[in-house]
Amino acid sequence: MRTRQTRAKVLSLRKGLFLGIHKKLIITGCVIIAVLSLILLFNVTSSAKNTYNYSTVYSNVCVDDGDTLWNIATENYSVEYGDFDDYINEIRTLNHLNDNDRIHAGEYLVIPVCK
Repeated sequence: MRTRQTRAKVLSLRKGLFLGIHKKLIITGCVIIAVLSLILLFNVTSSAKNTYNYSTVYSNVCVDDGDTLWNIATENYSVEYGDFDDYINEIRTLNHLNDNDRIHAGEYLVIPVCK
């Protein structure tokens, strides 16, 4: 009789121990999932760019003696366009100029202007 009671107690303890471990595993899993979700949430970067309410028009500028591409770009640049180096590169692209190309007095350059 005693062995049956002892056996029943042992089985009851094992069952309780198993349920306790099972609960701990579920809670641990939920915590890990929550932490990973928060990490992913705060590491996501937006791919949206700033949108400005302006339009780009193009102007022809006559190069005067002593003018440089940098000076012409500085006179026509506006903050709405973005990075100044990008603006210079846009002027080069529009006018088919390489980095080493020079501009000469009397030439006309197409310049983007933000309005």
